[in-house]
Amino acid sequence: MIIEGIQGVGGINVADVNFLKKIRSLCDEYGGVYIADSVQCGYGRTGKFFSHDFAGVNADIYTMAKGMGNGFPVAGIIIAPHIKPKHFQLGTTFGGNHLACAAALAVLEVLEEEKLMGNATLVGKYLRDELEAISELKNVRGRGLMIGFDVPEELKDLKKNLLWNQKIFTGEAKPNVIRLLPSLALKKRDAEQFIDSIKEEIALLQETAS
Repeated sequence: MIIEGIQGVGGINVADVNFLKKIRSLCDEYGGVYIADSVQCGYGRTGKFFSHDFAGVNADIYTMAKGMGNGFPVAGIIIAPHIKPKHFQLGTTFGGNHLACAAALAVLEVLEEEKLMGNATLVGKYLRDELEAISELKNVRGRGLMIGFDVPEELKDLKKNLLWNQKIFTGEAKPNVIRLLPSLALKKRDAEQFIDSIKEEIALLQETAS
């Protein structure tokens, strides 16, 4: 069973805690393998190292990438001890790259030293609270600094205008979802600037429409 704790490209849809627990129990009952896709929702982005940790379950395999190297191309997997390695089981073209491994270790050190998972929790909560207070935006959701919200049709140009007018780049999911996955080192003042910018662009879009 392969599942994201929070869907990324799918629109920042948070898996229910009881749903993840049920997957774990069914895998245990029937001998299935629980694979936690943590490429986007892992590595501290949600305030916990893996988003699956919110359910208090352990996966058999975790997949990781993206934040693992903070922009340097690297990926990895964690395999539980009960899955025994076999000769020739794994093979890679670029596996074991020394520079990539050094980058990944540096990321872990900075995560710990600068308490970035705690920062993701605090700044993420501020962003969600402020976004929820903007009545034009719907269904604000996510954990930590992995946040999504729905944009009504009349504000469909919001993402584009944030980019062109405010020089703020955001992600998206179809049809009208804006996805936020900023640096885990995001400062509150930067989050405040984003909220001010989004309010400004909403007001401009409404003024243009009227």
